[in-house]
Amino acid sequence: MSKEGKLNIKGVTRREFLTGLAAAGTAVSLHSGGLIGKVQSKSRNRVSLCIFSKHLQWLDYEGMAESAAEVGFDGVALTVRPRGHVLPERVEDDLPKAAEAVKKAGIEISMMTTNISDPDDPNTEKILRTASKLGIGYYRFGYWYYNEKTSIFEQLKEIKSKMRDLAEMNKQYRIFGGNQNHSGTRYFGASVWDTWELVKDLDPAFIGFQFDPQHAFTEGGGGSWLTDARLALPHTKMLALKTHAEWGSSEWKKSSRKSEKKWEILTPDELKWYFRLLNKTGFSGPVSIHYEFPGLGGVEGGARKLEGITKKELFTIFRRNLKILRGMLSEANIL
Repeated sequence: MSKEGKLNIKGVTRREFLTGLAAAGTAVSLHSGGLIGKVQSKSRNRVSLCIFSKHLQWLDYEGMAESAAEVGFDGVALTVRPRGHVLPERVEDDLPKAAEAVKKAGIEISMMTTNISDPDDPNTEKILRTASKLGIGYYRFGYWYYNEKTSIFEQLKEIKSKMRDLAEMNKQYRIFGGNQNHSGTRYFGASVWDTWELVKDLDPAFIGFQFDPQHAFTEGGGGSWLTDARLALPHTKMLALKTHAEWGSSEWKKSSRKSEKKWEILTPDELKWYFRLLNKTGFSGPVSIHYEFPGLGGVEGGARKLEGITKKELFTIFRRNLKILRGMLSEANIL
């Protein structure tokens, strides 16, 4: 363990890392039977590499779809939320338009990124019903936030009630809803254990995680993220993969722990470990790719206008990173 308490795969900590990997194999063997057969009706080990459409919000539906296809993505993780590509209140009119544009480009809406967190919100059922009609099988929840005025136990009870009702709605519309383990002191799910506690007894075919290894590492970089990743496996049907240093860059290859945004960065070996872990489960589902490092003309933050970089330059970066990711997933026998 380094002085900073962060996992370092080199040197004296290698034994600890390999011990974690062996334990992961044990956990997978315990969970792989019975649960994996309940995943969405996609072929085994089929992974859809999709771009988070937040990065293409400077384009209309046709431009978004054509650009995602041009770069080489399998689909898009479409933003269906306030300030997204599709506004929740217009979902019945606009989601079919977006779906038609994506279909015409020869790709798919692999998943939706939504603000759904309340089953009683009138937009919730409209979104799920419309998505179901269009054959969209996955979506990410919005966020629940902890507050300091109410006990954590009481807040978990309230969120559990909502998640139980959302699971029933998901089952009705044959769609999977996942909670992202976004890091931060106020985010429900940042610790992973709280989400697991609420979904462990619910059907993993319809509710669980959009697991984000970078956010898991940010919260548990001392090594607990390895346990978190294994814990979430039976309910992990979607991934969010983000990089705060370009994949393949000297900064990333050198396993630097600090990016320009001061994020703790997953090393190549750690990310490959996670992919091997996923392969043991027969993972199948959408992988939403997030580009969140500087120099992308503002699209890393969802800009509505591309500035300081050309479309060709931006797509070259996207394409280069996608190629590296495909290589890592192929090496882990996921693709």
